[in-house]
Amino acid sequence: MRQPKILLVDDVDYSRQLLRNNIMSLAGTKLLKTRHFNFFNAGTANEANILFRLHQPDVVFLDIELPDHSGLELLAQFKQQKPECCIVMISGASTLENVTQSIKMGAATFIVKPFSGDKILAAMRLMEKQFYGQLTQDPI
Repeated sequence: MRQPKILLVDDVDYSRQLLRNNIMSLAGTKLLKTRHFNFFNAGTANEANILFRLHQPDVVFLDIELPDHSGLELLAQFKQQKPECCIVMISGASTLENVTQSIKMGAATFIVKPFSGDKILAAMRLMEKQFYGQLTQDPI
């Protein structure tokens, strides 16, 4: 079985590392079915676009505030390119407008910074449900 691909998009390197470490920590427990992932990191919308087209990730953790474009713009582009992709919006600015707009545009969920392990676990479970559901529907 192939490993799920995760794209981490945040202009702060530490935030990307923190997300990755949390996901890997969860993978080491029995809380997730998945034990291994392929990670890709982007600090700008431009980098994220390239990595998304190249790797077609199964889940994207996407910061709303990026230096070169809005994460909401990327959300729309990613959902157009791969509608089944599980996109988790992240932001330090959890305004009602950001959350509502993200969900309307197709985000699976919204996580407020600083991250909590429970929120990341919930997002990863959404990804697994979608990922494993797709795998059982696709002919092998």
